[in-house]
Amino acid sequence: MLEFQEVSHQYRGHGGIIPALENIRISVQPGEFVCLLGPSGCGKTSLLNMAGGFLEPAAGRVLY
Repeated sequence: MLEFQEVSHQYRGHGGIIPALENIRISVQPGEFVCLLGPSGCGKTSLLNMAGGFLEPAAGRVLY
């Protein structure tokens, strides 16, 4: 199982803090197939990097 509990993340940009994800709640059960869709810059890669353990959420928890 993979679970994101109220996950948020921000990046520091030229104009200050840029939100990438805000209060994301997703639960993926064993055997489920999940697809992330969205425009460029919406946080898809950030979410995958958190799932892989490469990025820590600014808020919330990622459970494996």
